[in-house]
Amino acid sequence: MTIDIFKNLILNLSMLVIIAQLLTKTTFIKQFMFSYKTDIKSNIGLAVIFGLISVLSTYTGINVNGAIVNTRVIGVMSGGIIGGPIVGIGAAIIGGLHRYFFDVGGFTATACAISTFVEGTMGVLASKYLKRNNWKKQDIFLIAALAEVFQMVIILLVAKPYAAALATVKIIALPMILFNSLGMVIFISVFNSIFIEQDNESAKRIKLAFDISERCLPFLRKGMYNKENMDKVTKMILENSRDGGVVITDKERILSYQCDEVLLKEEYTQRGLPEIARRVIAADGVKIAEIAEENDIFYEHLKKFTIVGAPLHSKGSVVGVILVFTKKFKISIQTDRDFVDGLSKLFSTQLELLEAQKQRELLQKAEFKALQSQINPHFLFNALNTITAFCREKPEKARELLIVLSTYFRNTLNTNQYMIDIYDEFSHVDSYLQLEKARFEDRLTLVMDVPTDLNCNVPSFILQPIVENAVKHGAMKRSTGKVEVRVRQTEELVIISVKDSGYGIPEEIINALHNDTLDSTRVGLSNVDKRLRSIYGEKYGLDIQSSPEGTEINIRIPLNKGAETDENSNRG
Repeated sequence: MTIDIFKNLILNLSMLVIIAQLLTKTTFIKQFMFSYKTDIKSNIGLAVIFGLISVLSTYTGINVNGAIVNTRVIGVMSGGIIGGPIVGIGAAIIGGLHRYFFDVGGFTATACAISTFVEGTMGVLASKYLKRNNWKKQDIFLIAALAEVFQMVIILLVAKPYAAALATVKIIALPMILFNSLGMVIFISVFNSIFIEQDNESAKRIKLAFDISERCLPFLRKGMYNKENMDKVTKMILENSRDGGVVITDKERILSYQCDEVLLKEEYTQRGLPEIARRVIAADGVKIAEIAEENDIFYEHLKKFTIVGAPLHSKGSVVGVILVFTKKFKISIQTDRDFVDGLSKLFSTQLELLEAQKQRELLQKAEFKALQSQINPHFLFNALNTITAFCREKPEKARELLIVLSTYFRNTLNTNQYMIDIYDEFSHVDSYLQLEKARFEDRLTLVMDVPTDLNCNVPSFILQPIVENAVKHGAMKRSTGKVEVRVRQTEELVIISVKDSGYGIPEEIINALHNDTLDSTRVGLSNVDKRLRSIYGEKYGLDIQSSPEGTEINIRIPLNKGAETDENSNRG
């Protein structure tokens, strides 16, 4: 009998896997899984599908002592996990009622009907947890196993006579708990493959956003109000993305329009911004339009397209909107949301850099300009990649990091002072470290020990290259690393210490630094050392202590000389 049970469960699981594979290829399932909004009809339709899976599992089960050994739990629990409350409860009602009427009067009919409803409810309750944790296989297995244990308990409590129920449970408990739990993992994994497919598509679209942004950079340097260049930007986006149309606006009017299929009547531009653009500006976030009022500029466009809009920023506020027309009734709009959102962030960063460049041109000291110019584009792209990764699961964290990134670049470029307050310098370093911490997460440990009563000015950007070196070339050369920034003040000095847990700096590099023979690839450390010596004297260069266990670099700022230098160091 046990061998027959195992054979039947294996056949049932194989059948369900095939059904899952077929379902994930259907447009209806993909639209439901990816849709940013679902209607009641879609939920009911999916509840019927998973309910029928449960019914089929009952029919294909094997009778053991009046009980039916089956894979019904997979249908109802998967419905709750994948589809949510309406789908899960609906499938459980369908599966439970069918189980009751399938064997009316059977000694386990009532118990199995109740347990079916309980299992569907457990799927609903577990749904958010499992999705939040990326549907971990061990979690799915344990939750399914717990549901089957509950079924056995319900059979013991409800089915009569108790002796028969106990005898039946002894036979069916182990195979049903084991195989149905394993079956749940396989069944859910098949559906999870849809998201892997979407992630791959999103990655391609994000890469496309970077490529387009890089190609548009020469045109964006002219600013938003150069129509000829804005037209080149929208045309380039349209040609590379193969979308239906692209529009860039400021806060009052359309600056550039490209669409091959629907013409924009010239008189419509006098009506101001379309509704979708106003919504994006008001919300300062990504918005989607599928329909519009008849008097809206894009009324005709929305008959053929869905419009995805995202804000453009400069100086910390919304200055415009980018709108992309995507094909209507696509299976998933999420990849287009990611693409437009990523493109707007890249363009916004470039607009910020453009604004900052105007300030940088006013700087008078060549050495300071050289240090300013060392913004690492890889850091920008890594930061944006990190932010993009947070957009789906932790949008508030992504928004927080975008503000940090904006602050970082404003601090980096938008300044005209050579000497600044030490806390302004630490604010800039803190922005950098927040972005790196978000990127490396638990791999990177940070310690900041800065007193609150310092009264000292330091050269601008004197600390950031040292901290960046400690992260990139020190701590993160190991699988996990630590960076410590500590400050102490004496009567004559403020001493800033940056320590990392990397493999150390080779002695020949330290010697080359002190002898001013360091190659151009390490210009950051060289610049800091030269600036310190130039401002405070030869003995105030970088103090570097390095070993295979890590590196500690000390910066010494003499209080009296720092104050004197500040009085005469404005870069107006």
